[in-house]
Amino acid sequence: MQINLNLEHKYLLACSYGPDSMALFSLLLTNGYNFAVAHVNYGLRGEESEKETEDLTQYCKKHNIAFFIKWVDGKAIKGNFQKRAREERYKFFAEIADEYKFDALLTAHHGDDVIETYLMQKNSKRETLYFGIRSEITLNNLAVVRPLLNYYKTDLVHYCNKNNVPYATDSSNLELKYTRNKIRHNFVKKMTKTEKEKVLKEINDQNKEYYLLTKNLESLIVGNVVLIADYKKLNRKEKQHLVYLLFLKEGIANWFSKGRNNLINDIILSTKKSTMIKVYNTFYLVKYEDKFEFINTQNYAPYNYIVDAPKTIKTAQFTANLCKNDVIPNISESEYPLTIASKGVNQKYNIKGYEKTINRLFIDMKMPRHYRLIWPIVSNKDGKVIYVPRYRANYVPKETDLFKINIK
Repeated sequence: MQINLNLEHKYLLACSYGPDSMALFSLLLTNGYNFAVAHVNYGLRGEESEKETEDLTQYCKKHNIAFFIKWVDGKAIKGNFQKRAREERYKFFAEIADEYKFDALLTAHHGDDVIETYLMQKNSKRETLYFGIRSEITLNNLAVVRPLLNYYKTDLVHYCNKNNVPYATDSSNLELKYTRNKIRHNFVKKMTKTEKEKVLKEINDQNKEYYLLTKNLESLIVGNVVLIADYKKLNRKEKQHLVYLLFLKEGIANWFSKGRNNLINDIILSTKKSTMIKVYNTFYLVKYEDKFEFINTQNYAPYNYIVDAPKTIKTAQFTANLCKNDVIPNISESEYPLTIASKGVNQKYNIKGYEKTINRLFIDMKMPRHYRLIWPIVSNKDGKVIYVPRYRANYVPKETDLFKINIK
């Protein structure tokens, strides 16, 4: 068995004391790599896990390898144990790597893991960017490298046995309460090498297809915006993957679901010209001016600024050149101090002799709903609304505008 890593790098090995990680431990040792070991004990298997931790500790001491350990109360973990335990594990690895300046984390994932992950993905029917397991990724700002993906579990066990590398078998991996274990024991373990290679080829082919699909769809996303005309040209699979890419761009891919996708699709294809609907938490789908995008309403929070005299004011929401003489309106100094704020409750504005509510004004301007959250309303010292910047379709600020609104 061989691994191909950078001899000049300093690696942190995630090691459970199972045959996979211990085979990688031995290969690193044999080939003279600079590495340390990180281990997490969840305390769920009593003496069995205690002994594994102690044996790994002694093995590291024997070979003069730095050893980092984290004890986690596994019984206190609620919800999806495997997911939460993984989060705890990688958070610990990232902290160690950052403190001691490791170049990358090594994990002992192998070919069987790739197939298990792929079958789980197909079983769940969840959208993804990549099937199986990547050889290199970044998690928590930490480079993660998996140098054993070309080998199978039997290869690693055989290597350990042949080279007298100690290891232990985690009894919890034999339980069938977890989906991965069911797939491992009921399917992957029963596969021949030929069958596994056939599945791996299938994974590779699908990843190539998804890579091209993703590239084509990414070309339709300008910033975060997609034209509805472009969306309508896509087939069902392409539409779903494009929406998934938008979830991914916003960092909420874990909350993508078939139900949410169907709702979003119905809204985009509906005859309603303008809408804003919650997708997840503070993230909303906004449809306007024959396009759509996802926004995070945290970027559209209410604001209130007091301006005591004519001057140029720059904020996260706008730039206002209140001291210019060649703009309309030229606000009199007698109106100061001004309040420039996002829309308040029951505000009204007198325009061309008619009094309108701000809400009605926004509707008449055909202003997209999310822009209304941050559009500046100017009130004088008496609290009277004296100016609301005009909105134009496909808004782009002009040089002569009193206000230049920063559309996000």
